[in-house]
Amino acid sequence: MTVDNDVAHNNLGFLFSRLGELDEAISHFERALNIRSRNAQVHYNLGAALIHNNLANALARKQLPDEAIAHFQQAVTLRPDYADAYYNFGSVLFQHGRTSEAITQWQKALAIQPRDAEVHKSLAIAFRKKGMLKEAIVEYQQALEIAPQDGLALNNLAWILATTSDASIRDGGKAVELAQQAVQLSSREDPNFFRTLAAAYAETGRFSEAIAKAEEAMQVATMQGRSKLANILEEEVALYRAHSPVRETEPSN
Repeated sequence: MTVDNDVAHNNLGFLFSRLGELDEAISHFERALNIRSRNAQVHYNLGAALIHNNLANALARKQLPDEAIAHFQQAVTLRPDYADAYYNFGSVLFQHGRTSEAITQWQKALAIQPRDAEVHKSLAIAFRKKGMLKEAIVEYQQALEIAPQDGLALNNLAWILATTSDASIRDGGKAVELAQQAVQLSSREDPNFFRTLAAAYAETGRFSEAIAKAEEAMQVATMQGRSKLANILEEEVALYRAHSPVRETEPSN
């Protein structure tokens, strides 16, 4: 490798990052940026944006969010049309509780790449966390228009439609349809998907089916060692036996 080969350093950084050797990755990305900084040509700025993004991702994985955020800011400053950097920037912000700022970055990503299902799904999760359920529903619907086989989007949208206390949003029939699709796509291995289907059945008054699905979910969760989820499901089975639906409980992961 030549001494001032920024491309080689970036490639090595990417390789070490994939191997989980983050200190080595960060070192190579920093060396690549140092080389790039000596040339102010526009095409060098575009390449530097890529390296800033890669370095920021490695720093985020090292649990160094402030340093990561600084490099994401550099990436989008150098290349304002860099959708991936906006998405990654938003993800780090969201992971550290900065939900409103994350939403802003993800909306910038969508302005550049409007048919990115992952960004729509991330926005939906953020809106839901802020209690903005109508906005979350719109984002899940857009994600499913792009990726109709996305089991997580199907499940999460079904959960909102089945359990929200807002009667103007609730739609048990649609929730059942979506949840059934999610269960099929999950190869029947995700207890959360069974849980959502049970909640959807309960919302439509099908309490016997709700009990059966919730108990099935409880068995799967127990087998997987997910005791917290199994306990929640046990409580929900008691609700269904009393002919009561679930209202606005967050799914457990």
